[in-house]
Amino acid sequence: MTIKTLLAVTRQRFPDSESTRLGRCVQVIHTSAFCQYSGGLHGVGAQDTLGRMDQTRTTRSQAWRWGLLGVAALAASSLVQFTAPVSCEAQFLNQGMRMGSQLTRQSRTRLRQEKQKRGTGPEIEEVVRRLANDRPETRMAAVKSLGEMQNPKVVDYLLNATADSDIRVKVKAIEYLGKMRATDATTALAQQLFLRDVHTGVKKKVLIALGKIGDPRGATPIMEFMSRDLDEPTLGTALFALKEVGTEDVLTFLDEFSRIEESIQLRRLAADAAMDIRTRLSPEFAPVVPSFVKQVELREKMQKGGEG
Repeated sequence: MTIKTLLAVTRQRFPDSESTRLGRCVQVIHTSAFCQYSGGLHGVGAQDTLGRMDQTRTTRSQAWRWGLLGVAALAASSLVQFTAPVSCEAQFLNQGMRMGSQLTRQSRTRLRQEKQKRGTGPEIEEVVRRLANDRPETRMAAVKSLGEMQNPKVVDYLLNATADSDIRVKVKAIEYLGKMRATDATTALAQQLFLRDVHTGVKKKVLIALGKIGDPRGATPIMEFMSRDLDEPTLGTALFALKEVGTEDVLTFLDEFSRIEESIQLRRLAADAAMDIRTRLSPEFAPVVPSFVKQVELREKMQKGGEG
């Protein structure tokens, strides 16, 4: 006796409601299961089973198992039409997994960038260890990683890299020091201008870095370096750096250089550098904002004038 047969029979005998038919069907299953289990009603039809429902007592444990199976079968058959397609579920789950993995990657990237900016933790230690590697390519990659951190804590490591045996690593470290405007590196960089074993191209990079840093302490070493026998491109680069770091003390040197220099182009560069410095130092170049100490002095002066 199948589930469909039981449903058809209960619809005919009990047409009142769906819940009543379902309950009757479960009772039929209970009775039929017990009869078959006891060996008394093999082959009995659904109508005969319904007629003998009130005359037969069921064993609860065995009938309960069969009843649960019947209810589960009926519920599954009635909910088939409401089941979502497997392909839709798979597509939805795949999209969710992709979105989750993408968010995870973005989070990891953001955390790594923040750690590099802070310059703390195992990240910077690992990069510093690579500076001692035998391969120049590895040391170059380490210098780039330190330079991209833009953190004052890496200045000392970049300064050490300026003494690297490979000129490419040396130049890259100098460039990053200038890009970071590392004033702490001014003195160490200026010393390389007077070393004999430093290539002229490297000295040009040092001059450019000193100009980008803009530290006035670099003016005196640059002027001393220009007093040597240098080619015209190197002198031009030195004038560029001097224009960026120069103060009032540099104006006299530039005026004298413009007077005695034979190269017209270099004289023009020196004159332009002197003009830029004078413009930068003039009161009209930027609004004058009195400092806190100056404000106190002006206030005391006004008070004394009022008392007199």
